[in-house]
Amino acid sequence: MSPKSTTSTVFVQLAGVALLLVGTIGDATAAPKYFIKVRDTELAAGIDASVPQHGTPAASPGAQDKPDAGTGSAAPAPQDGPKTAADMVKNVLTETLRKQPEVTLELESPLGNPDAVKAECKRKGLRALEFAVRVLKMARTTKPPAAGKRFRTLEQVVKLSVVGTTIPEGLLSVGGDGESTIQIEVGERITPGQEREVLEESVKDAVEQAVKQGMLKLSQPVGKPTPEKRRKK
Repeated sequence: MSPKSTTSTVFVQLAGVALLLVGTIGDATAAPKYFIKVRDTELAAGIDASVPQHGTPAASPGAQDKPDAGTGSAAPAPQDGPKTAADMVKNVLTETLRKQPEVTLELESPLGNPDAVKAECKRKGLRALEFAVRVLKMARTTKPPAAGKRFRTLEQVVKLSVVGTTIPEGLLSVGGDGESTIQIEVGERITPGQEREVLEESVKDAVEQAVKQGMLKLSQPVGKPTPEKRRKK
């Protein structure tokens, strides 16, 4: 074998080792640090728990919050997605956490067994937490056209907090806040699709803000957890 061939062979071998090392380092960096169980969402008193559904009648300018009586007898279109605001918020929280590389939402142990969850997390070097959202405000309004504008504005405001507690102790460990206002232009009749669009976008934005705050706090030195004080509904 010529010297040139030997050099090429060694180079290929070294390149393979380098790629293997890079992959190992990448896997170690991407390893989750936290197991998070998502709890049901809490809505503050007075918040409308319903979610606009596609296929329901559009709201008229004088009755934005009431379905149009209409005269047709056609059956409503099939409904997709969450039926309540609490379910929508919980789903968004779950998907937002799923995108965090340092978080895992799955374990081998039954999630209903806190002691087993804690033992598995200890074995894997994970901090075991339970996250939930408290929705403090969810308000929808319409505004008349601005000067020189033709269309009205549909506005959705969502304000919420994400609370994280330890498993199984239930001690308050971390929290984050989020608030979002989404506006879109609408015509004389507001469709359920438009109402759902602003609600979904506002919820997503607020939850992402709160989760970002919470994950930042989790990365800081661990303090002494305190008992969580649940707010009365």
